[in-house]
Amino acid sequence: MPRTRPLFALVGAAAAVSLALVAAPGQASGPGFTAPQRLTVDPEAGGYEPGVIVDPAGTVLVTAHKENTTLALSPDSRSTTKIRSMSWVWYSKDGGKTFSDTPGLTPLMEQNLEFGDEGDLAYDATGHVYFIDTNVADVTFSRWKDTNRNLVMETTRPALPAGEPVDDRPWVAAHGDGVVLYAGNEGDNQTYPLQQGGEGFGDGSGPGRYTIYMSYNHGDSFDNRGVGLKDSGWCRPAADKRKGSKVFFVGCTNDAGTMYSFVSINDGKSWSRYTMGKYKHGGVQDFPSTAIAPDGTFYLMYNEKDADGQDALMLYTSKDRGRHWSKKNILPNPGGKVGYDWFEVSPKGTLGIGYGYAPEGSKTYNIYAGTARPGGHFTTGIVDRNVPPHGDFFQIAFGPDNKLHIVWEVQRDGILGSDIYYAHSK
Repeated sequence: MPRTRPLFALVGAAAAVSLALVAAPGQASGPGFTAPQRLTVDPEAGGYEPGVIVDPAGTVLVTAHKENTTLALSPDSRSTTKIRSMSWVWYSKDGGKTFSDTPGLTPLMEQNLEFGDEGDLAYDATGHVYFIDTNVADVTFSRWKDTNRNLVMETTRPALPAGEPVDDRPWVAAHGDGVVLYAGNEGDNQTYPLQQGGEGFGDGSGPGRYTIYMSYNHGDSFDNRGVGLKDSGWCRPAADKRKGSKVFFVGCTNDAGTMYSFVSINDGKSWSRYTMGKYKHGGVQDFPSTAIAPDGTFYLMYNEKDADGQDALMLYTSKDRGRHWSKKNILPNPGGKVGYDWFEVSPKGTLGIGYGYAPEGSKTYNIYAGTARPGGHFTTGIVDRNVPPHGDFFQIAFGPDNKLHIVWEVQRDGILGSDIYYAHSK
């Protein structure tokens, strides 16, 4: 997706990265984080829009959009062929100390030559890791099996295929034994008339920007027409990871100030839609982040912006599977500007946030991340300092040991492009 939000300029020596670990203003001491580690190791090959997951084996996987200047073909020193067309996908078997390219079907790592623009990762309960990567006209699909942090590619193909003409910013979610949800973004709610909807698909189905394509065989095949989410705008899916669950939740704006929850209780065969309430966007639309906790609680976080520029991280909470919602501002240090942000829940029920925050008058922002118990206050620590907002989002993820992992991007000083950085809580 094109970068849609303004950049702050780097200011002299203030652009230098500081590794000091301090708490957010007014907060108790939060978690400390490891030193930022640059993942884009080739100087001419950067990236943006990074995402991260940590699967149940403890393997850390990171993806990112390649820098636009090397979008079609990028140098990749980690690859046996030394070149790359798909989006970045790295993994770590040692808890984030070192990263390598994800393995291919053969040592030639042929999936690297499948063109990809931006991707997303998910895992199920059987050790499978899934990667969807858009090539604009469709998406590529890859699957690995993780056995005790030994990642082996099982399949990869250059097309899903999905029926919509355009596949922008794809999302993927999964649970159980190979139940995989691909959420495809057409970019508007009018130009894909073949979306399935109406009778038999639930009152949440119909024309919308996002279409849901389901697979029940580990991604070997998908429903190719898909079910539309009615009046959906910017969305993010979440899977209920509890054993035997068939619940998926997709949180969506409608691009016009209404937030919806779309809920399926039959593994994506039909969808119900519930109105969560109104949101403020100040003319800037953004992605929500969504999660389903181990106790079944639904969460959605959205960066609300008033017309006068006041920011709030609004956390929506539902205890009845998306029907009714409460919300509150959980931004620990109000009064400044929020850059990009993400929310996640750990397998143990801990809540996590990551966000960029610029105090009033600052032209750069600090990256914070922290945790809270459900219903409690967040304590945060600084992950990185003096970073200009760049791209459309970054992500956080919890590992099975309850450590919080975060990936973000840093604009290069005086050079076109950005680098991807990673850290985790100590």
